[in-house]
Amino acid sequence: MRKNLPPKKNFLGKSMPEFPDYVFEEHIDSGANGHVFRAYSSAVEKSLAFKVVPISNLAEEEKGQYLAEARRANILLHESVIRYLHVFDYYDQLSNTPCVIFVCDYVDGPSLRRYLERYSNRASIDISFIRGFLETMLLLLSELRAQGFQHGDLHSGNILVDKYPYDIEERYIFRVTDFGVRNFSAPSQHPNDFWSVAKIVNDLLKYIDLQESSGLDRFIFNALRDRFVRRHLIETDPTVDVLAENPAELLRELRDLDAAYQRASVEARGERSLITPFDYPNCEQIGDSDLLLQALYSNRLLELDKIGANSNVVLTGPRGCGKTTVFRALSLRYLMSIDMDAPTNVGYIGVYYRCDDLYFAFPRYTDVSSAASDVPMHFLIVTLLSLLLHDLQRWAMRHAKKEWDGCVGSLVRSLWDIFGWNPPDAPNLDDLSTLIRRLDDERGRAEKTYRFARNPAHNFEGFFGPGVMVEACRVLRSTLLFLRDRPFHFFIDDYSSPKISTVLQANLNRLLMHRSADAFFKVSTESPVSFVRRDMDGKMFVEAREFYFINLGIQYITGDQDQTSAFIGDLFYRRFLAVQGYPVKTLEELLGSCPRNENARARVARKEASESEQKQFSRLYGHEIVSLMCSGDIHHMIRLVARMVDDFGGPEALLSKGVPIPRHNQHQSIRNAAGAVMESIRTVPEVGPRLADVVAAFGKVAQSYLLHRTSFNEGKEQAHQASKVEPYDALRLSEDAEKIHAELLRYSVFIEDPKGKSRRGNVVSRLFLRRSLIPHFGLTFSQRDSVELENAEIELLLTDPDAFEAKKRIKGDDDGQGSGDLFDAQ
Repeated sequence: MRKNLPPKKNFLGKSMPEFPDYVFEEHIDSGANGHVFRAYSSAVEKSLAFKVVPISNLAEEEKGQYLAEARRANILLHESVIRYLHVFDYYDQLSNTPCVIFVCDYVDGPSLRRYLERYSNRASIDISFIRGFLETMLLLLSELRAQGFQHGDLHSGNILVDKYPYDIEERYIFRVTDFGVRNFSAPSQHPNDFWSVAKIVNDLLKYIDLQESSGLDRFIFNALRDRFVRRHLIETDPTVDVLAENPAELLRELRDLDAAYQRASVEARGERSLITPFDYPNCEQIGDSDLLLQALYSNRLLELDKIGANSNVVLTGPRGCGKTTVFRALSLRYLMSIDMDAPTNVGYIGVYYRCDDLYFAFPRYTDVSSAASDVPMHFLIVTLLSLLLHDLQRWAMRHAKKEWDGCVGSLVRSLWDIFGWNPPDAPNLDDLSTLIRRLDDERGRAEKTYRFARNPAHNFEGFFGPGVMVEACRVLRSTLLFLRDRPFHFFIDDYSSPKISTVLQANLNRLLMHRSADAFFKVSTESPVSFVRRDMDGKMFVEAREFYFINLGIQYITGDQDQTSAFIGDLFYRRFLAVQGYPVKTLEELLGSCPRNENARARVARKEASESEQKQFSRLYGHEIVSLMCSGDIHHMIRLVARMVDDFGGPEALLSKGVPIPRHNQHQSIRNAAGAVMESIRTVPEVGPRLADVVAAFGKVAQSYLLHRTSFNEGKEQAHQASKVEPYDALRLSEDAEKIHAELLRYSVFIEDPKGKSRRGNVVSRLFLRRSLIPHFGLTFSQRDSVELENAEIELLLTDPDAFEAKKRIKGDDDGQGSGDLFDAQ
């Protein structure tokens, strides 16, 4: 709690000159910056809430603005909003403290934080409670979005819980306060209201006992956790998730959960099945259903052998490229769940960990005192060890029970000693479950201690550094003979900035980039710029020494096209097979085939094609096109094929009209989908319009090259077919341009190949246009040519796209300004 708060007794029993009839009768709560009191007027038999905030606790830029800011809450109409009745200055003479007092409607109910403390036995927190809270928040977020601002500091301390009076159903009301006074009650840990709601829902879900829940409640629990908390509410990229920061669609999906439960036809064992081949385009939506994951997982994923090698790996690629799927499928827990965990099939002990709780425990982590630097490290280590020991015990009891029983006691004692903890009294000393419970408790201790990370006087002793993890893994392998040839592989999923901040990555990289023979760490990140290649001590990590870097996005673009086609084909084969009675079984059966001939497509665009070429290549169609359009964004390919089927009339049309889907139908669906991707880029928060302008300028320039420039290939003149930027030299960009460059990579608008070589012989990072955008600009999928640019021209593209287009676009005799379809779609 901050200093400067005047004593509470200075206010109790008194009234304010502005409200002389209201006497301060009760101290309700205190936050980081102020006290909240209930004041009562006997004249009108009404209570009001008075929040007292010392001026010294306001940020410098907030002083003098609090009245205007507080008025913003009164603009809102939603019933959850607690409105301000008045804001005024007050000087507490007893403590010589100038204050600001906010007067609000009084709600006769505790804050959500106090409510959870009061009902820590979980009896009053159920799925209905959580669902009602989320629905209230989505309705509020919808109005906030419409008004053009956000709350800025949603947390369990400024959300009040009350019940509808005289309601036999005991429905709950959730009321929200502190609008527009973001820093008055506590410094905001995250400026995004959707994230704040996700954090609260995530905390509430911890109160649910799934063992005592009905099938419907378990279904809704999984949906809230896997779809809302882990994806929709924290996603900011609308090119990946159409529900990102879209409260209306989120509310629609939330209200549809009961019907979705019925549609899903949940089996008695709790496993889900596909209703259409295009369900669950993202692994997060599959949730804990390992049998469903098994049905959909293709072991033909590109670079699979390198991902599972005995080395540290940084795996990157666009959201939805399969990183989560492969990491989960390589874990021991997954193999045990599908009965594929025979010792001959297990070359290493894989542990899967997704960074969601790390994200919520240390949001927007910044530099802290050196004494507190091991707090997040401790959280990660105890989490990974808890997962490892739990899965290892299950697997050993299946396949090495005799050895396990003989060694587990000494192993547990060794671990107690490594951790520096006093073991419990006998008979629990040798009980692994007791040690695992202690590890789980340590997660909570680390999260709570982080609140004091900036207080150098706080005691931060007893938190693990990276050496504890290294030593624990060494002891495990040296004690258990069946582990001698099986190292540990830790698959750390969604380790991306800004979700896992650059400072937090630099802290944790002390462990995750450590090289040893006992443990290897594989981290996934959504783009090359989302991973920090250093640690907090300034050590730089070198590719191929500390780790191997695998960019799935660039592998799909520049790798073996036959391997990509085989993977895409197998992926859809599994999906079609998973839906009983679906009209087709293969992608080729659904879409037919069109042999690849990019030169012929270029001639069509330039109106130089022969009659046969015009007939065959004037449209985009065939199963090959799905592989060609893939930049690793597998979920987009699933949605693209789903769109083709829907546009054609659904599976009923496939039965009645036959397959393959006609060429012109496929072409139009592809063009519409590409346009939708372009529009979704424009809606990316803050930088979307600029990103869209940059890619549009590049696309029009590349389009003009296709129409009007000639290149030479094997002695023949061909149309210049470019869909990538190739710098002449290494990039040297201004701060503004560098920011846009990083965002283009972060949102996979361009895919970076860092190992390119320019015409001048320099090693440069080439930028490939996202393949799903190629149809939008009427380009071909050829990789032969580039738009070669000087450093100053790339700077211009990023900072002034219109000027770049005006300078570089070639204008022909029949020049047009649009980016319309260059192919004949008749």
